[in-house]
Amino acid sequence: MRGLEPVTLPHAFELGAKSTGQHEFVAKGADGKALYGILPLKVNGGRMAVSIMFFAPALALGGFRDAYPVYELDLERGEIRYQTEGSSHWRVHKISPAESDRAKAFFDTCAAGAVATDCPKVAAP
Repeated sequence: MRGLEPVTLPHAFELGAKSTGQHEFVAKGADGKALYGILPLKVNGGRMAVSIMFFAPALALGGFRDAYPVYELDLERGEIRYQTEGSSHWRVHKISPAESDRAKAFFDTCAAGAVATDCPKVAAP
């Protein structure tokens, strides 16, 4: 995950709000197959409204797009399943080739030795 240490799934962690950028990830199966993608985010309308009313530049500083509480990655199908707060219904997002390419380019750049504050400590190949 962009900006985080590599982890073994399943794993729980907090993802910060974003005003720009994405949460790119690479997940590897036991067979070594990799799935690259970008997590779907939800717009926090309340935070956006307060920022607009009181201090519009805060949208860029604090972020108004939040991660969903639960994600599941399906490496075989190339899908991300996610749930909204308090729901047992799974939404399904099929990772597009453009999303996969964008995430792969980020991790490849880190693996090539790029110095970026949000590269994982151990870059994915």
